[in-house]
Amino acid sequence: MDILTEREHPRQLPRGVLGVRSNGKRVYADEFKAELVRQCQVPGTSVAATGMMHGVNANLLRRWIVLHGASDRAAEQAPALLPVTLQASSPASTPAPPCAPSEPSIIEIEIYGARVRLHGQVDAQRLGIALDALAQRV
Repeated sequence: MDILTEREHPRQLPRGVLGVRSNGKRVYADEFKAELVRQCQVPGTSVAATGMMHGVNANLLRRWIVLHGASDRAAEQAPALLPVTLQASSPASTPAPPCAPSEPSIIEIEIYGARVRLHGQVDAQRLGIALDALAQRV
């Protein structure tokens, strides 16, 4: 496809636009895309508002965020899981008395963007199962 540059295009191109294809689609500079993605990564920033401010469709900007995030994840090495060991009590020892039921407890674990919530009475066995499942997915 032919790309019309600023010289060949009858009107001034918006900031960040390198040219316009013959089908009307704009070609954006990589630096411009990266700048908008960085702006959207600030907590509390609206992707739609950022896109409108710079004349970029919010759906296109979301695609850039996904593509930029995928390249970032591939570039950085994934952190290792912390070692967790569960020790079983010996049969000779007396088991600890069960805790009196209190308010329902919640344990929340977030790793690699996945969030696991354990509700209710969370014991070592349930926690071990959840950690084993997470370790297998990594």
